[in-house]
Amino acid sequence: MCGDTENCSSALKYGLIGFAVGLAAGAIAALFLTTKTGEELRTEIKKAVMDIREKTEEKASKIKNITKEKYAEIVQSVISGYNKAKEFTEKEIELIKKILLEQRESES
Repeated sequence: MCGDTENCSSALKYGLIGFAVGLAAGAIAALFLTTKTGEELRTEIKKAVMDIREKTEEKASKIKNITKEKYAEIVQSVISGYNKAKEFTEKEIELIKKILLEQRESES
């Protein structure tokens, strides 16, 4: 998805902030453009704030899951690289042992 994890998380963070601000601005504008009593307006504002909170929490949860997935992907990549290096090193060690033994035998 993103090449640079830091830039990706910053983009997601600012995307979430932009989403919440836009949602809040739209809800507030809609509330003030209606003709309601003070009590009705306060009730609508409370409802709008709760909706914004729920939607923001939902988006944050999705970002958290993306971050967990990326972390798991990075860990798997590191483990895979370690295993490849270990396998290569073991093969090289065996080759070096074989060469040293051959040299020792030829010197004898």
